[in-house]
Amino acid sequence: MKVVMEPIDMIAWFNVKGILMPLKFRLETEDHSLKTIKINNVLYHTEENIAGNPIRTYTCTITLNEVEQSCELKYEVKTCKWILFKI
Repeated sequence: MKVVMEPIDMIAWFNVKGILMPLKFRLETEDHSLKTIKINNVLYHTEENIAGNPIRTYTCTITLNEVEQSCELKYEVKTCKWILFKI
């Protein structure tokens, strides 16, 4: 996987236990158009503290250009920002 560190728009949901799960995200492509990508499956998620900031990391499978591949998403809890970390 390649590190991209792109901020993204995200649609996510909380389950009954209060766990945040991503559904789909939108990112800007090289030609400055917006592309919406649906998350097929969340493989696992972890919680960590980086420099005192709580961050939730999600490893997911997506379909990009008709090829299924994995990606890593990060959610900053304090700022409520989503980042496409690796793809």
